[in-house]
Amino acid sequence: MRPRPTRYALPLAPAVVLALGILLLGALELLQSHKEAAGRGEENARNLADVLAEQTERTFQAVDFTLLGIRDAWTAAPDMPDNDLRFRESLTERLKALPYVRALYVIGPDGFIAHDTDYPSTPRVSLADRPYFKAHQQDPALGLHVAQPLRSRSVGVWFVSFSRRINRPDGSFGGIVVAAVEPRYFERFYGALSVGEDGFIALLMRDGTLLARSPVSEEAIGKSFAAVEPLNTHLSRSPQGVFWGASPIDGMTRVIGYRALGTVPAVVNVGLARQTVFRSWREHAAVVSVSAAILLGLVIVLIVLVQKGRRRDQAEQVRLSRAQRLEGLGRIAGGIAHDLGNTIRIMQSTFRLLRPSLADRPDALSLLGDASQALGGATAMIERLLAFARRQDLRPEITVIDGRIDGFAPILRQAAGPRITLDLRLSATGRAARLDPVQLEATLLNLVLNARDAMPDGGTIIVETMDVGRPLDSGKHLIPAADGRWVQVTVADTGIGMPSAVLERAFDPFFTTKGQGNGLGLSQVLGFVQQSSGDVELDSEEGRGTTVRLLFPAVPLGGQADGYSKPETAISGEPHPRLEAALREIPSRHSGPDPMGPRRQRG
Repeated sequence: MRPRPTRYALPLAPAVVLALGILLLGALELLQSHKEAAGRGEENARNLADVLAEQTERTFQAVDFTLLGIRDAWTAAPDMPDNDLRFRESLTERLKALPYVRALYVIGPDGFIAHDTDYPSTPRVSLADRPYFKAHQQDPALGLHVAQPLRSRSVGVWFVSFSRRINRPDGSFGGIVVAAVEPRYFERFYGALSVGEDGFIALLMRDGTLLARSPVSEEAIGKSFAAVEPLNTHLSRSPQGVFWGASPIDGMTRVIGYRALGTVPAVVNVGLARQTVFRSWREHAAVVSVSAAILLGLVIVLIVLVQKGRRRDQAEQVRLSRAQRLEGLGRIAGGIAHDLGNTIRIMQSTFRLLRPSLADRPDALSLLGDASQALGGATAMIERLLAFARRQDLRPEITVIDGRIDGFAPILRQAAGPRITLDLRLSATGRAARLDPVQLEATLLNLVLNARDAMPDGGTIIVETMDVGRPLDSGKHLIPAADGRWVQVTVADTGIGMPSAVLERAFDPFFTTKGQGNGLGLSQVLGFVQQSSGDVELDSEEGRGTTVRLLFPAVPLGGQADGYSKPETAISGEPHPRLEAALREIPSRHSGPDPMGPRRQRG
């Protein structure tokens, strides 16, 4: 009987719970570590934004202090001529202390540059149209003004103007003092900081105008990003913070820390790429995943081993139960066969004594012949019962299996019938076993007839031999082969197969599902093989056919073996008497020609 998988569901529950526990713990660990990695990334972005904001604010304050000093110096000498040498030298000294400023200059009320650190290379052009000039001209109360980035008309580079208004003693507009701050300074400074691959640092005005960015994006400088976070909503809620979002420049998702400057309407943004933030987490996740996979693999292996062990134990219990049942049936059958055999021999002796006295009575002799023939059938049944009980008389010989089957193949093909293909696959070359060759032929014939009956619409019967190192799934009662080798003979069909209930009782004597025959075929097969120190394995599944394996211990080839490589009874002469007994019920099992032909009818 095949093991039922549902019987193992409950014992396997702890292993399944363990596997689920491993998966759950691994998932919880990954979720927790992912949350911690995200928190560390947010903290790093926030801290870096705070540091850069403070540094940028100090830079802007230094620029403003310089502008205030220049304004005070110019106010002290309002009648100073344009491009005064001493004043220009003081501007140059101040410029040296400001590496982030490209130029310092003073614009008169008429819009032309009066003093400039770039003199005399600066072209004389009016700057009255510049937005920063107009802003101070129109608003006397305007303090430090930081304008949007512009391109210099003299050198063609981007700059951000930091400017202060100059008032005359009477309070009227006297011009402005300007510091041209280069965004490239901030880009170089930001670029020297480590924000990881695909990270960025940006400096923006509160209105969204981009002043500087690292990595450099020339096309983005001067553009407005007022609709982008944090300028859109976050900055109105808090002057500093952190959030996750996608960059409008490259579309990459990052964790962004921001902080608004206190003295200048500007904002510093620091973005750390997701792959940078979660790089250590991915490494940790890989370790956790591999560890979980190893543990799950061990659990799965444990489950498989437990399943195999339990199935093997159950199969052995089923085998042992079947062997005990068949052993009991064998003892009963042997006793019955022995007693019936004695009775039949007495009756046969009586019939032989009656024949001379009935020589002149043909009708009585005919009845006596019918009775003798019936007793002959009973004798064949008794022989099969004795074979099942392992008490039959065998004539074991060292027999080359492949040679015997090859010589018997014509009879097997006749028994299979015209609609069945008999496929011989003899690969146990040179291997021999000590057994009764005639009973081997009767066994093969019996199995072929069973296979034929299981394929009413035709099919294929495979008769295969092979040399195996150990008997597959065999019991412990087998006698080991002399050299540890076994000869396996397999008969497989593509027929209707057997349900498990039928498979369980297949070897029981007198059990049949055909509605005809005496149900002793497989019983005789089992008895013969076990009496030959071998074993039988039977596998079957409904709709997929049946396979019968006969296992015999291999013996070394001796001088006698060559004489039995081809069975003489299979190729010439009369069949062996015991083979004749095995064939007697063939006409009742098929409608085709008698496999033994006219030779069987001579007796």
